[in-house]
Amino acid sequence: MKRQRLAIIGLGKVGLACSKAIAASEDLAVAGVVRRPASLGQPMPPPLQVAPARMDASEIDGIDAALICLPPALVRDTATDLLQHRVPIVEAAILPPPDRAAYREALDRVALRHRIAAVTGAGWNPGMLSIFRGLFAVMSPKGHTETRDRPGVSLHHTLAARALPGIKDALCTELRAEGARMQRYVYVELDAGADIEAATQAVRSDPLFFGEETLVIPVGSLKELEHEGHGIVLERLGLAAGDAHQRFLLEGRFDLFAVTAQIMVAAARALPLLGPGVHRLGDIPPCLLCQDIPDDHEA
Repeated sequence: MKRQRLAIIGLGKVGLACSKAIAASEDLAVAGVVRRPASLGQPMPPPLQVAPARMDASEIDGIDAALICLPPALVRDTATDLLQHRVPIVEAAILPPPDRAAYREALDRVALRHRIAAVTGAGWNPGMLSIFRGLFAVMSPKGHTETRDRPGVSLHHTLAARALPGIKDALCTELRAEGARMQRYVYVELDAGADIEAATQAVRSDPLFFGEETLVIPVGSLKELEHEGHGIVLERLGLAAGDAHQRFLLEGRFDLFAVTAQIMVAAARALPLLGPGVHRLGDIPPCLLCQDIPDDHEA
């Protein structure tokens, strides 16, 4: 099987996450990486040790498509240049709402002129979150949708954990497990010399946590955890076919960079099957985004 060769434009957190997603696949390969001139002499991080690093995508051979992993201000010019050189592109830029329509229209004109496909907004938001919202509305047309970031963060439990001995800082989240059981996850940054076993016992013995399923997880830095971790609760309440009390719930906590990379890679797989022009993630049939996912049907 011939692997689809993808160029990674920019090697920040999203670009590095894309490289890991490609390395974990069986049908994709990194054709090369475009880096800033100041970074060209630096060693390539895993898993890109053997990938060529160049200043411009035109210096990379055999590109089937490019993943643009740059700050939003740089995406338009880069995308336009790649399309003019007949390189299909995928990007996940977060642009201000007033600018999105004009940006897509301008890019669409270039893509149609050169008969090349492009996927824009192929990330979490914009991108996959909008698809989930739309699907919920399909199942319950009359109603309203609530979106809450960082799901289940319990301020009261967090403050209680922070006050316990041996704990420098804490963050408590809660998730509803199977059977409606509440599970609490307490991330703790310990005081110097503190013991995790003693801190765990202190948390589980506190009246606020007593009798609940509680997992205490030590971390080096809660600030880093808050930066990397992203959470979402998407809830739709409404009517379907005249019946009230319909409720649909999506809940998750995830690494935003890793999820964005996985979505971009899925969109890149779909590119060869898309017509010329700009496509939003929601325009792509789900079967094209799930090409490498096993078909797990229950008997």
